[in-house]
Amino acid sequence: MKPKPISPLPFLTQIPDWRDPNRITYSWDALWALILTGLLSGPENILALASWLSTYREPLTQRLSLPGIPRQATLYRFFWNLDFALEPLQ
Repeated sequence: MKPKPISPLPFLTQIPDWRDPNRITYSWDALWALILTGLLSGPENILALASWLSTYREPLTQRLSLPGIPRQATLYRFFWNLDFALEPLQ
């Protein structure tokens, strides 16, 4: 009988988060609103979407009451997480 593998999660949660504690985090609702608004403008890829969001930073943050606009890496993570969430449906 094989021993059950040990989960690394309890060990990984003990590692301190080195990122800036003052960084902006976005709710899924805010990301959906920004991304859907941006996609309606017709960008062809995530880089173009990030550029569009950056161009319209002022009106987007004011109308959606956000502290800022997500950068390209956040958009990639959003789509990766979305893809992962939809994977069981495929």
